[in-house]
This record gives sequence, structure tokens and C-alpha cells, in this order.
Amino acid sequence: MSFGMRIWGPTGKLELDENSFTVRIIYSGVVAFITGGNRYINISIPGITPATHSAICIPIGAYPQDPNAQNNYAIQYEPSVYNGGVTVWFGNRSAPFDAINGLGPQRLLVMKDR
Repeated sequence: MSFGMRIWGPTGKLELDENSFTVRIIYSGVVAFITGGNRYINISIPGITPATHSAICIPIGAYPQDPNAQNNYAIQYEPSVYNGGVTVWFGNRSAPFDAINGLGPQRLLVMKDR
């Protein structure tokens, strides 16, 4: 090993070294649908690319307990990474223009993988 770090667990087993797969959060922010706005929002994050970065949206509140699952606060957002930013769709991005959008705020995490 010419450089890097190695971490051993309490039993002496190597748990992390310079060849381990790691993920680093480079952006974290809350996104929410604005009534009367677009079905998506573009967030500029210089330097990111689809080849080295990924994104997820995580609900920050409890989903409603609707037995029919027809509640706008239970719709998951869909992020898409492009060169220099992320597009967050407030629902299914391939749905028709007048599709129902999610209303519950969600946390956008953009990660760089090694």
C-alpha cells in the first residue's frame, strides 16, 4: 500500500481499506412541490455527472395512512442526474403533463461513488 487507510474491527478482521467502495454525500437539501409550479425542479450542482454521481429522494415525514393509497403526500419524487445538476420530478417523470404530483417534502441526497 503506497497510501490510504486501513481499519480493522475488534476481532482483527480488515473492514475498510483503500480498495473499499465508499459513497460521499455532496449535496443534501429539502425539495417540495410548489402549487402552480412545474412538475419538476432543476438544481444546479457544478461538477456532477451521471457517470460518477447518483441521487435519491427520501420522505422526511410519515406517509399518510390512507387504505386506498390515493394520497398526494404518499407520492415518491424521482431524481435524475445530468451533467452539472439534478432534475427532481414531483412524481413519475414519464406520466402525462396533467399527472398528480407528490406534495410531501422530501430530502434530496446527491452522492459521489468511488
